[in-house]
Amino acid sequence: MPLAKPAENGVYKSSVGKFSLTVSGNFRLPHAIKIHPQTSSNDMRSKAGKLRVKPAAQAMEKIALLILLVLAQTSHAYPDSGLLLRYDDGGAECFWSDYYPNGMAVEFTPPSLRWRITALLIYGFALVKGEKSFIVEVRDNNFNMVFKASIPISNHFKNATLDWAKVPLPSIVVKDNFYVCIYPMLEPNGTQLWIAMDNDTIPDRSFLIDCYKQEMRKLDGGNAMIRVKGEEATDLAEIILDSIFVEEGALRVLFRVIATSNVTEVSAVLQTDSLTEDYKVIYREWLYEVIVDWPRLLGIEEPARLTLRAKTLNSTATLVVKLSETLFSKYLRLKGENRSLKVLLNNSRLERETLEHVVEGKETDITIMKASLEAYEKKWLKEAEEAEKLTRELNAVRLLTGFLGLSTILLFIITLRRKPVQARPLTSGGGR
Repeated sequence: MPLAKPAENGVYKSSVGKFSLTVSGNFRLPHAIKIHPQTSSNDMRSKAGKLRVKPAAQAMEKIALLILLVLAQTSHAYPDSGLLLRYDDGGAECFWSDYYPNGMAVEFTPPSLRWRITALLIYGFALVKGEKSFIVEVRDNNFNMVFKASIPISNHFKNATLDWAKVPLPSIVVKDNFYVCIYPMLEPNGTQLWIAMDNDTIPDRSFLIDCYKQEMRKLDGGNAMIRVKGEEATDLAEIILDSIFVEEGALRVLFRVIATSNVTEVSAVLQTDSLTEDYKVIYREWLYEVIVDWPRLLGIEEPARLTLRAKTLNSTATLVVKLSETLFSKYLRLKGENRSLKVLLNNSRLERETLEHVVEGKETDITIMKASLEAYEKKWLKEAEEAEKLTRELNAVRLLTGFLGLSTILLFIITLRRKPVQARPLTSGGGR
């Protein structure tokens, strides 16, 4: 493999196969440089774009390759004293870079039960062209977000200078294994940040990560030269979850903060899929409250994670609340039942209104029928009176007729008894 050698005006040039690399400027590299082009997307990958990587034979579009700047075996120790967590031997064999959401993560094991992270140390170099920032994250053993910050590159890296960069952190306390994630910068014609890689150390503690997909893939070998500076935590700060209320329009999370010193800041960050959003924390009656609207939690592929953070003067406590599918299912089931009840109630209301109209119509009919019955009743009473009158008259006529008949019979009998019977004399047949 050919080595890069200095050319005129402090310009380093080299070529491998079809590619060439030119690094110009005041670039203080104490050792020779090798260039290893790779195109496998399964390896450590980086879209170099126009990082002065030019095809020597013909133009090629959208070249995906990883540029490894390999240094000779040597040791580069960070001069500051202090307790460091490290898994590299101080010698960089190559460099790695990529662009967000792709990053590099290193898993650390703290030396004590409560460990306070005070700073990160990153070995690498930057090509600064304008003010740009890179992302730093601290995640817990379950890869939940504990801390995230955007760090200006120019504040910690000297332009075109290979050195250790120290990034102070706000006293983050961890209780178990944790991850430090770095998302570098790789603009083809702009600012670039390259992280040194130590390829001959064991155990392998470094991972390639995708922040959007929340995926991590272990490197085949070696470790990123990322270290953690810290100390045993003596200042106590802890977040205790009090309760979670599932309501119609929102989710309410209540928690308490226990600390041996004054709490200076309490914050909440909701992560759904690849998006993060800060939420307001309300303090009331010894409890902190975060209200998350349900629309923020619907339609996401993975359970959301609500990261609660409390800071004191010398400590930072975090608590991650996973809003699991069970909670979502419960809400959706309650929402479905509520919708069904609303439909049932609406149908009942319509039926009630229909029945009211029917009853009103029946009441009208009943009123009419009642009036008709009253008229019929009056007419019946009148006819009954007339019938009774006629019955009395008929009875009187019957009595009179009977009396007349009886009188006629009596008169006839009396007449027959009073009229005498006269006998006519018999005469002979002679004349006078």
